[in-house]
Amino acid sequence: MTAAAAAVAQVRDLTISYRTGDQRVTVVDELSFSLTEGRTLGLVGESGSGKSTAARTLLGQLRDGSRIDSGSVTVFDDDVFSLAPEALRRLRGERVALVAQNAGHALTPTIRVGEQIREALRVHDLPSGDERIASLFRLVRLPSPETIGRRYPHELSGGQQQRVGIAMAVATNPKILVLDEPTAALDVITQAAVLALVNDLRAELGMAVLIVSHDLGVVSAVADDVLVLRTGREVERGEVLDVLERPVETYTRKLLDAAPRIEGAAVPDVRERADDAVLRCEGIDIRYPGASTRAVRDFGLDIHRGETVAIVGESGSGKSTVATAFAGLAPVLSGSALLTDSDGSRHDLLKPVAKRPVDVRRSVQLIFQNADLALNPRRTVGDAIARPLTVFSRVRGRAARRERVEALLTEVGLGPEFADRIPAQLSGGQRQRVGIARALAADPTLLIADEITTALDVSVQADVLELLAALRDDHDLSCLFISHDLAVVRNVADRIVVMNGGCIVEAAPSAELFADPRHPYTRSLLDAVVEPGHTDLPDADADDRRARVNPEARMVALGGGRFVRDDEGALLQI
Repeated sequence: MTAAAAAVAQVRDLTISYRTGDQRVTVVDELSFSLTEGRTLGLVGESGSGKSTAARTLLGQLRDGSRIDSGSVTVFDDDVFSLAPEALRRLRGERVALVAQNAGHALTPTIRVGEQIREALRVHDLPSGDERIASLFRLVRLPSPETIGRRYPHELSGGQQQRVGIAMAVATNPKILVLDEPTAALDVITQAAVLALVNDLRAELGMAVLIVSHDLGVVSAVADDVLVLRTGREVERGEVLDVLERPVETYTRKLLDAAPRIEGAAVPDVRERADDAVLRCEGIDIRYPGASTRAVRDFGLDIHRGETVAIVGESGSGKSTVATAFAGLAPVLSGSALLTDSDGSRHDLLKPVAKRPVDVRRSVQLIFQNADLALNPRRTVGDAIARPLTVFSRVRGRAARRERVEALLTEVGLGPEFADRIPAQLSGGQRQRVGIARALAADPTLLIADEITTALDVSVQADVLELLAALRDDHDLSCLFISHDLAVVRNVADRIVVMNGGCIVEAAPSAELFADPRHPYTRSLLDAVVEPGHTDLPDADADDRRARVNPEARMVALGGGRFVRDDEGALLQI
């Protein structure tokens, strides 16, 4: 049977545009593709390539102000955009289901997850008893399937939320599953588990799958075929290994070259470190108000001038909690943390930010994960960058501040003309550069970057990482880099700290850790990484991996060597 004969959905010569001001901008341009039962098609491309817009047309969805200028979208021979409202409602769920990028946002926070799935079943007049709900949770490999439905979304991890989203999507036995960046915000272990689940469900339910992603490793792990888009137009298509291993087009090669890798990647040269640490902390314990257990236990770390130290681990490991504590935004139970400023003065970083002197607030700057939420949508880029100059009195006078803002914009690769734009007029990568410029405006000693490349496509991500490395060298900055992406960390970090269950389990120079990981949890993180061209998923069930790793066997000192506690609590140097 040919692919065309078995097609369950077809997009033919589709052109979509949307209005911006008095003009119309084409976002999808004469695009064609088909979906075949039992096969997965990957749509890849940079932000703005039109991949999500094209994928969502299978559900009859268009963004506000958009229109179809030409072409057609058919699902089981029905013209999707000619369907009456009731028929379109039946199409969504019964025939085509969507798993959104952020399940935490897609789920209603005030309704238990079991009830949300029950509601989806009732809408389509399907059985919605407790056993059906539990069977769906078992299908997506959620723990305690009989009781987990009583939890609210915030009581689940990111990976569990994403599995609930998948359970809701497959509850009605759809023939087509659309996944829009389903693993963008997940750590490598949870990502591998979700990808393995998608492959299993496709085989068990016989679905056609369309996956949208900027992550070429994800696409190579789950897709049979791949279609590369650029500015709404097809660049290249074919079977996944043919395209990713033997790309014909220059743009495809550019995407592959920009993808961060563990195998064969460059590792930063070992730097000579100053005698005095910019940050020195030990014995840090953190517990959130009302929590029964500590989020972070016995954490210790030194960061030297001009050095980048990365903290890695899966969701819930405590890495971002450590970062927010150093920024003064999370309460610390015990321990010590001293910051040595550029003038040699020392400050206690365990004080909350409201009680810190102005100089300490200036010296520690945080770059947030989501630049969209970190910038005021109603204020210009120039206002955002000028704010630290005003608060910390670094530059006086309107003209001088404008000159400094323009200089910072130029330094981060944007240009003075961006000062008068608002965030909505910028791409994701440009907004992240504004966040970096705003942090630099304070002239910090310690820069904390919390998952700053998570939502960026590979080429923009590479540009941001290259920029951050250059700024570190130019300003002799110390950087604490938080990430769940080990391929990214390998390319930017001098040293790496691995966390699990709130504890440090291993720490070492970057090259040493990747060449010879000593702790089983570190090895499990490396094993779970899926790189472009690798089609075999690892044994990636997150719960099984956690069961095999002992979080108490943790690194307790980072000074001159590598130390861990063994299963009996003995301190070992390795």
